Amino acid sequence: MRPERRPVEAAIAALRTADPSAMDSDELAAHVADIKRVRAWCDAAEVGATRRASELAAQGASAPPEGLLAAAAGRSNKEAKAAAEREQVCGQMPGFEAALDAGTVASGHVDAIAHATRGLDDELRVEFAEHEAALLARAEQSRVEAFDRECRDLARSLVARANSGSDADELDGQRRRSSVKHWVDRVTGMHHTHLELDPVRDATLWSAVNAELARSRQRDGNRRTRFAQLQVDAFVDAVGAGSNGATGSGGAAGRSCDRVPEISVLIGLDMLLDGAARRGVGVCETEAGVPLPVSTVRRMCCDAEIIPIVLGTDGEALDAGRSSRTATRPQRRALRAMHRTCAHPECTVGFDACRIHHIRWWWEHFGLTDLVNLLPLCERHHHLVHEGGWTLTMTPDRVATWVRPDGVVHHVGSTIDRTSVGDLGGAVGQGSRRAVANA
Repeated sequence: MRPERRPVEAAIAALRTADPSAMDSDELAAHVADIKRVRAWCDAAEVGATRRASELAAQGASAPPEGLLAAAAGRSNKEAKAAAEREQVCGQMPGFEAALDAGTVASGHVDAIAHATRGLDDELRVEFAEHEAALLARAEQSRVEAFDRECRDLARSLVARANSGSDADELDGQRRRSSVKHWVDRVTGMHHTHLELDPVRDATLWSAVNAELARSRQRDGNRRTRFAQLQVDAFVDAVGAGSNGATGSGGAAGRSCDRVPEISVLIGLDMLLDGAARRGVGVCETEAGVPLPVSTVRRMCCDAEIIPIVLGTDGEALDAGRSSRTATRPQRRALRAMHRTCAHPECTVGFDACRIHHIRWWWEHFGLTDLVNLLPLCERHHHLVHEGGWTLTMTPDRVATWVRPDGVVHHVGSTIDRTSVGDLGGAVGQGSRRAVANA
C-alpha cells in the first residue's frame, strides 16, 4: 500500500519530530511521503509568488520573477527559470497547480509539460492544454520519467497532425538541422564531439554502436570492464569500421566497410493497417522509442535493414523463439519491442545495457528460453534477483511481482513500458507500465 497522504500541516508536524535513523522500511516510506507532500506545497506556493512577481514586474514595481527568486530564494538562474516556466504551465493548466498544492503530483510533472511544450507555437500549446484532464490523471499515477516521455510523445503527435503536407516534413527539417561540432577542452585536454542528428540517422549510428558493444561484452568475458568504457570503445570501433578498414581499440579489422546496420521499427497494428491516414495515433517508432512518420519507414530501407515488429493492443510482441539458453536475436527484438528499459519499475537503464533474465532460472528451475520466461534486467537488478534475495515472478501477460527479501511485496505491475499516445481525444499514454500495487 502507498503511504497515507497527510494534510500539509500534519506532514510538517511529523517532519519536525521525525528521526529517520530509527525508522523501519514502512516508516521511512511514510517519512519520504511527508517530505514530498511539503515540497509540493512549497512549489505550489512558489508558483503563486512567481505569478504575483510577474504582475508587479509588468507594473514596474518589482524585479522580474527570475531575479526575485535568485535574490530572495537563493535559486540559481537555471532553477529560477524553471520556476517561471512552471508558473506558465499552471496558468494554462490550473488543475496542475491545484494538484501540486494537494501533493498529488510533483513539480517534476509540471516541468515535464514545460519541457515538452517549449518548442510549440501558441496554437499548439493551447491544443496541448486541452488534454489537461487526461494528462493530470496520468501524472497522478506515473513516475516523472514516464510522464515526461508521454508528454513529449503527445507534443510530437500534435506537431505531426499540424503538418499540412507530408507527415515526413518534420523529419526533413530535423535532417537539415543536423550538425557535428568538435572541440578540445584546454584545461583537461579531452576532445569533445557533439553530434546532433535526426532520428533515422541516429538510429542507424546507434544500431552499429550497439552491435559493436555486444561484441565488446563478449570479448570482455569475466573481466567486467566498466560499461561506460566498453561503450566508448564500441563507438570508436563502429566509426572506424566504416573508414576504409581503419580500426578502433576493439579490433574491427576485417569487417566489411559497407556493413548494413539493422534497425527495428515498431508499429502498432492499427498504424500498419491504416498507415499515414491516422497520423499521430498509435505506435510507430524506433526501438529506442523515437517516433517516426509512417511514410518514412520506406525511406529508411535505403539506409538500413528494416525489421518490422507488430505490436498488439497492449503492446505485446510475438513469441520469437526458444530451445537455447541464450535469447535468440528474434527474441531480443521482441523483448526490445516491449521494453525500452530494465523491467524493474524504478529503473531507467536502457534495454541494450541489460541482460536477458530467465524468470524460471535455466539451471535451477529448468526454465525454458521462451519469451514468456524472459525479461531484461540491468546489472544491479539482475544481482538483486540472483544474489540479493529478491523474488521475481511474471504471468504470461507480463505482469511481474517483485518481493523483497523480508517477504513484503514491493511492486506488482505490467513490465511493458512501450507507450502509445493513442487517440488524442481519449486517455494519454495507454499501454505504459502499470502498477497495481506498490508498497
